Amino acid sequence: MRHTTRSAALAVAFAILLTPALAGCIGNPVEQIVEGAVEQAGGGDVDLNSDGGLPDGFPTEVPLYDGEIVGGMGVGVADGGGWTVIVKVADPEASFTSINDQLVAAGFESQFSGFSDGTGTGMYQGANYGVLVTVADDGSGQVTATYIVSANSAE
Repeated sequence: MRHTTRSAALAVAFAILLTPALAGCIGNPVEQIVEGAVEQAGGGDVDLNSDGGLPDGFPTEVPLYDGEIVGGMGVGVADGGGWTVIVKVADPEASFTSINDQLVAAGFESQFSGFSDGTGTGMYQGANYGVLVTVADDGSGQVTATYIVSANSAE
């Protein structure tokens, strides 16, 4: 089960990176492409939400930066899968510090947290979820925070 959850989480991360490029070129069969990739990885159902909303089942115990949600995606959430959410932020360093503080205040333990050369990365572990956050320029001059959230697997 743990391998399946990690495979699904990696598929979510990969798919969310490709979504903007694919969606702009070919309309919106992106969800079908992603679903196929996730099924092959052993994931399950997919909720691709590129219209600014949270994906279905996104855990309320994971605080998000107060910014515009650019898009999100959930994979296999009925079976404890994972989610990716992208939020626009302003100042990279101040935003990353705020995100770190929010997660710690919500009971997530920082496994790693650092900011260097305009990019922040942090890994956090909570009672029910693990969170990987990156804050960086998305390549177009817009700074975003990308949250990759996975449900802890039952051991």
